[in-house]
Amino acid sequence: MVLKQCGKRYINITGKLVFFATLFILMVQLTYLHTYKTEKNRADLTRLLAMKPEDKDKREPISAGSNELEVDPRENIPPLRFFPDMFFKPPHQPLIYGKPRQKKGYLTIAIPSVHRPNTERIYLFDTLDSIFEKMPEAEHHQITIVVMVSDTNKTYNNQVSAQVYSRYKAFCDIGTIHVIQTSDCIYPDLNNVRKTFNDSQTRLKWRAKQNIDFAFLMLYSRNLSDYYIQLEDDVVVATDFIQEIRDFISALQKDWFLLEFSRLGFIGKLFKSTDLKFLSSFLLKNYDLAPCDLLLGSMRVEKGQKKPIHSNYSLFQHIGRFSSLKNKLMPSIDNKFKDNIGIDLLIDLPKGDNPPATVNTSMEAYEDNLPQHAYDSDNTTFFWAKTPKKRDHFTLLFEKPYNFSRIIIMTGVLETRKDSFRSSVLVYSESRDFGVLTNNTSCGNKFKKLADLVDGDIDTKATGTTIPDNINCLRIYATKAAKNWVVFRDIQLFLKHEV
Repeated sequence: MVLKQCGKRYINITGKLVFFATLFILMVQLTYLHTYKTEKNRADLTRLLAMKPEDKDKREPISAGSNELEVDPRENIPPLRFFPDMFFKPPHQPLIYGKPRQKKGYLTIAIPSVHRPNTERIYLFDTLDSIFEKMPEAEHHQITIVVMVSDTNKTYNNQVSAQVYSRYKAFCDIGTIHVIQTSDCIYPDLNNVRKTFNDSQTRLKWRAKQNIDFAFLMLYSRNLSDYYIQLEDDVVVATDFIQEIRDFISALQKDWFLLEFSRLGFIGKLFKSTDLKFLSSFLLKNYDLAPCDLLLGSMRVEKGQKKPIHSNYSLFQHIGRFSSLKNKLMPSIDNKFKDNIGIDLLIDLPKGDNPPATVNTSMEAYEDNLPQHAYDSDNTTFFWAKTPKKRDHFTLLFEKPYNFSRIIIMTGVLETRKDSFRSSVLVYSESRDFGVLTNNTSCGNKFKKLADLVDGDIDTKATGTTIPDNINCLRIYATKAAKNWVVFRDIQLFLKHEV
């Protein structure tokens, strides 16, 4: 009897021990899953991001929480498209300077910035100075300016970020300026993108990266303000531009997705912040299909806005001549800009040496606007030619051959871009006997092409054009008949000085 009772007690104790042991193991497993779930997902993602291109076929879909991620048939996909939130949490720290605010503001002004090859000038400071000059102090707590540095050169990013903080410390400290940086792991293999528009590999890579950069900037900015407007880092703003935006939005009596306060590219495009997630997703999905400004129309139509909505005049003016794409000249001017006064002062046009030359042209001058005025280094005078025919030319014949380090030619009215010499090319002839005076009264017939003019302008430094030595003549000629008169505004030639 005693043995029977002891046996029952043993069984009960053993059962309880097994039960509690099982419960303990279950609790440990649940604790493990709860504690390490995020780290496990992060590890999986880190493995995915670090995967080599040749291993991409081994990649499996990774879920985020309970949501299923769509599967893209292409292999080379920006990770940011699938894991947008991850890149704004530790260990990633996009915010370098500035601080988040407790309350949403009215407007986020987003400015992506990268290094511009062939120039040391940083237009970003002109842009920020212009914004603060034209922005009332009362708006400082309603406006957030997000400067995103995303150059592939991290040293450059660090230097520019530090300079922004040094120059605008007070605005960073109150949260008006946020300086953020991208992370290398948001990009796919940019050397393996779709080939469209017959663009070069360099341009394909540049524009694909730009789309991803813009998407990152939008995702960061989505909860900062009610509205979001994107600029470039080489623009100036119009007087009362913020009030103009407020008034324009208030006056609209219809639904809208996109408002345009500039006619140029992606400059001055305004959205509701609630649409930024859609915008970023669209850019990431089509990052290597087309440039960002060409995708705008498709986004607008998809969101139900059939026609563009422009302000009566532009509130932002482009001032940069050097593109972030190497060897690309950017002479674009918005002829609808509200403030036209002083634009000449914002264009970086240094004075050259302009050695003695005979000016010759087949074009007819209008009144007293003579050909010599294009080469006299006086920015108040110009040569105004009546409508050029095909092969019409403007020629400089030098007293002796020269070596040039830089050539700048600017045509057209600066504020409106009217009367530019668009279908034109710059050619040269050279002397094989450097330093020997030539008695020729003409340049001869052996001309070689140096470069095409871009919208009537050329700057060999901006385009990275190599200039040969011993140039005897320079000639600009029409490749086809023009439809307008032409203003030759300024020609600046820089001699190559011996070191």
